[in-house]
Amino acid sequence: MDFISFRTSTTSSRSGGLLDIAIRLAVVVAAGAALLVMAFVGFFIVLPLMLVAGIASYFYLRRRMRQAQQRSRDEVIDVEYTVIDQRRDP
Repeated sequence: MDFISFRTSTTSSRSGGLLDIAIRLAVVVAAGAALLVMAFVGFFIVLPLMLVAGIASYFYLRRRMRQAQQRSRDEVIDVEYTVIDQRRDP
């Protein structure tokens, strides 16, 4: 019986050899180093950039809101209106 779920015999005679262990160790070390590099990049580059961008956006929007409020007070149009009532005589 040689199904994958019911395998009773091994196909490789060198299971657990020195080369297999070294390759597995190298893969694990490479994966760990990649995760460590991604964590450092995230904490020391991406996170500070996001914080600075958020703070800058807050101050920019606050300044724009102040300008919009001042502009609405300064630019009031003061005019007089005349209503012309047109009546048609039958």
